[in-house]
Order: sequence, then structure tokens, then C-alpha cells
Amino acid sequence: MKRNRIQELDFLRSLAVLLLLVHHSGVYQYQIGSFPLITLSKYINHLLLGAFVFISGYLTSITLYQRKITDIPTFYLSRLIRLYIPYLVALFLFIFLLEIQIPSRELIIQVLGLQILLSPRYSDPVLTLWFISLLIIFLSITPILIVSIKKIARLFTAYLIVFIISILIHNGFEIIDLRFIYLFPTFAIGSLIGGAQGLPAMRTSNWLLIGSFIGLILGIYMLSFSDRHYIPDLDLRHVFWSTLYILSSIILIFRVTPLFLHFRITQKLVLFIAIGSYFTYLYHRPLWRILNNIFGIQGGEIEALVNLISTPLVLSFTIILQNLYGKFLLRR
Repeated sequence: MKRNRIQELDFLRSLAVLLLLVHHSGVYQYQIGSFPLITLSKYINHLLLGAFVFISGYLTSITLYQRKITDIPTFYLSRLIRLYIPYLVALFLFIFLLEIQIPSRELIIQVLGLQILLSPRYSDPVLTLWFISLLIIFLSITPILIVSIKKIARLFTAYLIVFIISILIHNGFEIIDLRFIYLFPTFAIGSLIGGAQGLPAMRTSNWLLIGSFIGLILGIYMLSFSDRHYIPDLDLRHVFWSTLYILSSIILIFRVTPLFLHFRITQKLVLFIAIGSYFTYLYHRPLWRILNNIFGIQGGEIEALVNLISTPLVLSFTIILQNLYGKFLLRR
């Protein structure tokens, strides 16, 4: 792995990308023996979303703390350019290629990436793309807190206040989508761990390892009582159990990362997938639609099979796109 990269985060990111492709492929219509794969849907959904959010929170803190960035407007602008322009292209493709219907009065909300902030009263988040809106909102709130609040304990308090206020606003005004409330704790904890440089403890602490095993088992058990869909009604107990499941899974994944990255070929594969992760997230659905249109496939089990088989092609194409976009940014 490259020296300036964190191998655990790359492995987690690449795993989340692969889970994303499986999750969206249509594979849940199959079953293995008498076991329906749809049963795994909520666990995969929690983990892949939680992984992306945790990584975002962690890297935001690392970037601001270690590089001692004080020019917040420049930081905001750089993150906005990296996220926003590819998002607009994806939104265009979703509307014209996937034929996603967006009422004209909501279009400006979608274009500005505010659907998570203004849902459910004023906007209905678009599948897959809602997550980019979530990241935009997270990255609009947290950098100013991280820079202005130097101590981790005070930052924890600030995050707790943001969490409570978001619940009050949601209940009082029917805005701030529930997905913000469910995923903000994971983002905040990732940010706190990054600020406290807690990754070594996640790598080595046996007590944390034992606790993660227990947390994973409890999380799986408690989530088994919920509906397969990720977002139920607002239930703080569900927020707790889902966060416990996500964080326990991440810690265990970090502990097994060296086993998977022992060989150079797996290191290169993980790096390959991780580097193109953002564009893979944005463009895998449009690329699948193009491929299925070429082969004249419309739904059913064969579509899921084509989606899975074409995964290497999708990954290769999106990493090329992301590298080209990265070179474009460097020229600015």
C-alpha cells in the first residue's frame, strides 16, 4: 500500500464498494437452499453505509487536525468541488437514463444537494444519490466545529448537541431526513476517533476486540427484530443498536485487514477498488442500465446476473473516470 494511505480505511472502503454492488445488483431475489438472501439486506445496508460515513468522519478530522488547516472556506471549496460536480453529472444521468421522476418544484433542492436537509416535508430523496446530500450536510457542519473546538471532549458535546437539535427539528418541522439522525452518530464517532488518533487502539486492543464481538452479536440479534428496510420510524433504541452493529463490524474488519493484505496482489486490488469508490458509488446504476439496454435485458434474475458479472467492468470504468477527474482538479 502507498505510504500516505491508511490500509484499514482502504480495505473498509473497498469492502463497502463490493457490498454496495451486491446490494444494488438485484441478487436478493435469489435464495441459497431454503435461505432467502433478502434476509441479509438490512445487515449489508447498515454496514456499507456506516463504513462510508465512518471513513468520511475519520478523514475529515485527520485532514483538519494533522494538517492544521485553518482556512475553512478553502477546505469547504475543495470538498465541495470533489463531491458536487460528479454528483450533478450523476443526477443528470439518473433523470435522463434511469428515468427518475423529480417534480419540478423539488428539482432545485436536488440540484443543491439539500434533499436530506429538507426531507420529508419538501423533498423526496432520490435512491442512491441521497447519500451524497447526507455527506454534503455532514461536511457543512463538522469542519467548523472541529477547527473551533480543539478538545475531543468538547467536540463530543458539540456533536451530541447537533444530534439532539436534529431530532427536535425533525419532530417539530418535519425536515431533516431520518437517515441523518441514524448515521450522524457513526460519522461523529469516526470524527472523534480521527481527532483522538484512536486507530492504533482499534488495531491492537484485545478488550476492544472482545467488546466488538459482543457488540456485533447483540447488534445482529436486535436488528433481526426490525423491518428489512434501513429506516423505520424514529427510534433511538434502533439508532443505538444499528450504530453498535456498524462500529463493532468496522473494528473487527480493521483487525482482519492485515490477513487480507498480506499478499501484494490483494493490496493492489484493494487500492484499485478504494481509489475509484466515489465514482463507483455514483455511476454504477447508470452503467448497469447502459449494459442491460445493450443486451435488451429488462428486470428479472438475468439482470441481477449481468450486473454481478459486469462488476469488474464497472469498477475499471469508474476508476478511469475518477483518475481523469482527479487530474482535472490538479490542473486548477
